[in-house]
Amino acid sequence: MADECPRCATVAGRSSTPGGIVHDDGLWLVVHHPGSFADPGELLVILRRHAETLGDLTDAEAAALGPVLRGGVGVIERVVKPQRVYAASYNERVRHVHFFLLPRTAALPAGHVTSDLFRRARGLLRGWGLARNPSPAERAEAATRMRSEGVWPRTRD
Repeated sequence: MADECPRCATVAGRSSTPGGIVHDDGLWLVVHHPGSFADPGELLVILRRHAETLGDLTDAEAAALGPVLRGGVGVIERVVKPQRVYAASYNERVRHVHFFLLPRTAALPAGHVTSDLFRRARGLLRGWGLARNPSPAERAEAATRMRSEGVWPRTRD
């Protein structure tokens, strides 16, 4: 699977990206998005190792991720000077942990159009009673289950 992965090909140098490597800390690789449709400053933050979910990150990879994302956003803000920088990770079509850092300039509408349309349509359907809205109790129960999983270290009592 990893041999066919386009992100692994980028990490291995088998596919080129405009301007080459922007940053490489040994765990995460930052490159300009290679797509011909990409605007200047659209970056990919790619896990050097093939993994398909954030849950598979090692402690070192997870610890390095925040500073790499922060650095990428910061450099986009200084160089491109966008209205906003979006960070997104879908890992659906390309099943390799990676993030998109996408500058939204004044020429682009605010918000993620597809996501906004979906959320608005779902909200309308729920408001009209055509789709079920999760109850506050269901959301609270999910939060309680998540809290009890012991994923995050306790920092307060």
